[in-house]
Order: sequence, then C-alpha cells, then structure tokens
Amino acid sequence: MCVDPATLTVAQLMGAQLAMTAVTSVMQLQQQRKVAKYQHQAAYKAAESANKAYVDQTEALNARLREEKKIAEQQKFKVKKKVLQAKGAIRATERAGLTIDLLLGDAEREAGNWTNALNQTLQSTDRQHTRNLKGLEAQRESRTNAATDMYNTASANAGSLLETVANVANTGLTNYINYRALA
Repeated sequence: MCVDPATLTVAQLMGAQLAMTAVTSVMQLQQQRKVAKYQHQAAYKAAESANKAYVDQTEALNARLREEKKIAEQQKFKVKKKVLQAKGAIRATERAGLTIDLLLGDAEREAGNWTNALNQTLQSTDRQHTRNLKGLEAQRESRTNAATDMYNTASANAGSLLETVANVANTGLTNYINYRALA
C-alpha cells in the first residue's frame, strides 16, 4: 500500500493539532484547579474569619452587658443606702404620727421609683443586647453564605479531567471530519 505524501501531511497536521489541543487543555485544567484551590482556601478563611469575628463581638457585647448590670446594681445599692439614711434621719427627729409616716412612705416611694427606673433600664438593655446578638448572627450567616458561594463557584469553575478529554476528543473528531471532507 502506497501512502500519498499529501495525505501524510494532513495526518501529521491533524495529529499535531490534536496534540496541541491536548497540551493546551491539560494546562487549562491545571490552571483552573490551581485557581479553584486558591478560592477554596480563601472561602475557608472567610468563613473562619466570620466565625471568629462573631465570637469576638459576642464576647464584647456580653462583657458590656455584665458591666451595665453591675453599674445598675451599684446604683440600686446607693438608692437603698440613701433611703435608709433618709429613714434614719426622719426617725432621728423623734417625732411620731402621721407626718413621720408620710415622710417614711415618701422615702419608700422614691426608692421604689428609682429601683423601678433602674429595672426598666436593665430590661431595655437586655432587649437591646438580644437584638445586637441577632444582628451579629445575621452578619455571620451572611459572611458564611458568601464564603460558601465563593467555594461553590470555585468548584464549578475548576474543570474536570472528563471535560478535558471530551474537549480533546471533540477537537480530534472535528478535525478528522474537516480533513476527510477536504480529501
């Protein structure tokens, strides 16, 4: 069997083009995987950072709440002390009767008003603390979801060996059909 030199050249060109496509496709696959690996690491670090920020911010909010409660308890103690001092001063006058009872009652009401105001402030602080925690949770969730999206996008863009082989096979088949039509 005799081989036509023109046919040999076409076959050689087809083989060279197929080899070049294979090399290019493998290099692209390696690059895609390298980029995907970097993006996976970045996504992991972003999620880790979101969790650490949440923990740090939560600890700061809890410390602030403890401090505010401590201050309120100190203020309650001061109010009780003032009331006791006022009662002592009223009783020290050594008077008796309705006026003393009214003054003592007034001191008790004033103490109750102050204590009530401090309790309302503490309740408000607790509610605000809960809202702040929910905000931090939402922020962490948002940052974690963004990291997950980054990870998934990187995985989708990573390419696969099957995709590379299919690309090379498609190029080879297309070239074969084109060269066959020319022959």
